[in-house]
Amino acid sequence: MRYFIYAAFAVFTIFCIIIAVSNQETVDLSLHPLPWTIQGIPEYLLVFLGIFIGLGAGWIVAISSSFKHRRSRRQLERQVRDLESELKSLSNRPVRETKNPEIKQQK
Repeated sequence: MRYFIYAAFAVFTIFCIIIAVSNQETVDLSLHPLPWTIQGIPEYLLVFLGIFIGLGAGWIVAISSSFKHRRSRRQLERQVRDLESELKSLSNRPVRETKNPEIKQQK
């Protein structure tokens, strides 16, 4: 598994280097409704910026969904703990005799 991670990192690094070398022209960044313009940014920085924004958004979505799963897991664990304590308290009670002969008591 460790070698797979190293290989994936090497491929990703080579991919980033190829993009950076082949996209060195400068461009102007302007977000139309906003009055700001950034001049002279290399194209590869915009590509990497888009990649990292996408990774960050995916990370935020994954973290927020894990909060929901953690909360439901805590509720289920609390319910299991309560049921186990109830079962333990019921098993410690003495058994009462019943008048119904069909019900046999277990010893």
